[in-house]
Amino acid sequence: MLQYSKQSLTIFIFFGLLLAACTDDKRPLPDVSDIETPLTILRFEQDLFSLDTLDFANSIAGLATKYPEFAELFSTSILEAGSLASMSPEQLDYFRGFVTSPVYRAVYDTTQMIFPDLADTEKELQQALRYFRYYFPEIEAPQRLITFNSAFNYASIIFGENDLGVSLDMFLGPNFDYQKYSPGAAIFSNYLVRTYNKDYLTSSLLRVLLDDVFGSAPGTRLLDEMVHRGKKLYVLEQLLPEVTDTVIFKTTATQQEWLVENERNLWSHFLTEDLLYNSRFQDIRKLIEPSPNGSPVLPEDSPGESANYVGYQIVKQFMERHPEIPLSDLLVYQDAQEILEQSRYKPSRK
Repeated sequence: MLQYSKQSLTIFIFFGLLLAACTDDKRPLPDVSDIETPLTILRFEQDLFSLDTLDFANSIAGLATKYPEFAELFSTSILEAGSLASMSPEQLDYFRGFVTSPVYRAVYDTTQMIFPDLADTEKELQQALRYFRYYFPEIEAPQRLITFNSAFNYASIIFGENDLGVSLDMFLGPNFDYQKYSPGAAIFSNYLVRTYNKDYLTSSLLRVLLDDVFGSAPGTRLLDEMVHRGKKLYVLEQLLPEVTDTVIFKTTATQQEWLVENERNLWSHFLTEDLLYNSRFQDIRKLIEPSPNGSPVLPEDSPGESANYVGYQIVKQFMERHPEIPLSDLLVYQDAQEILEQSRYKPSRK
């Protein structure tokens, strides 16, 4: 099993206390203090960049012994250097070139300055996994996190038996100049780069976990996509109840305010423009996927993924009307139309 988010998971610096993390209308927090959350963190990038490059073949073999699954995954799928089991001299040189490159060495040094340890991440992730075990007792929760550097190719992954991985070079913060590594590259667009910092690291890991748990949307209509993504946002909020809305919805404070104030207008627009049951991806892409804004479908000051916020509100009202339904049953309810109807969704006037 390998699922990943290739530059689609972003991070954002907290905007003070403008948007409160916990509001009165959120679900009451369960007591999870007695739930065990074993979590091992392994620093693959430290071991990789400490290899003896003069005896690289044997050093790589030792790395593969310590990381029997991840080292192969890293070599074949992340670095795309080929299999460690049958690596040609040219492939070995390519792998060694990554480790000895002054550019990637400098990036590695930066990751070690910003992440000398992951104590804060470990604490936040363990608490989130306690909630995950509480809400999804039948699903095996991750017990291992491997950190690595991916040359800006990945953010967070889930692989093997629910192991998590995070590429630290995608969380280096606002002072790191991503643009200089590939000017004009889409992954280094300002609306994405402004979010590449450690405040989003834990939520990035949880998003790939929830992607794995919920799978793909059961349909291709806007309604199917927005409700499906709204489910994951709703669950993410339960796993990270102390995190700000800007992190949950990947917005700036201004964009989040826009969503709150325009929820009713968004819903009306989806209905009047016949978007709700539209399956043409090019018509709905900016409404459900990361984008600098929703233009031309929505105003310039709207954020991308606006429909997902509405989907979250639909799921939230559905769960509020059915307090007897455990959170894990959101996996069972696959019919977006049924969820919409049972939610009796009606956005309030602001």
